[in-house]
Amino acid sequence: MTTTSDAGTTSSARKIAAIILGVLAVLAIIAGVIYLAEPAKSLPNFMGHKAGSSGHHALRMAGSFIIGIVLAAAAWVALAYKPKPQELPANNPENTPAGHN
Repeated sequence: MTTTSDAGTTSSARKIAAIILGVLAVLAIIAGVIYLAEPAKSLPNFMGHKAGSSGHHALRMAGSFIIGIVLAAAAWVALAYKPKPQELPANNPENTPAGHN
């Protein structure tokens, strides 16, 4: 059984997770735009620059956009998810007046 303070902690944890997922989504989409706009020879080393390479990294661009969209969807789900309230069964002894001491 959750109390109001537990629900608040869960809600704030979900918000933090959504913010982190949202930031990662934006970074992945920015990386996709960089892969789209810059030729392979102009990319920094940490983004896969190889000596003598030309053209664009189409697979990395597509992967970055897909990962960005998936992370954005996960952030949205983290914010939009509302758990159903759990109901106690009628035959539970804690739910009857005799069950409370």
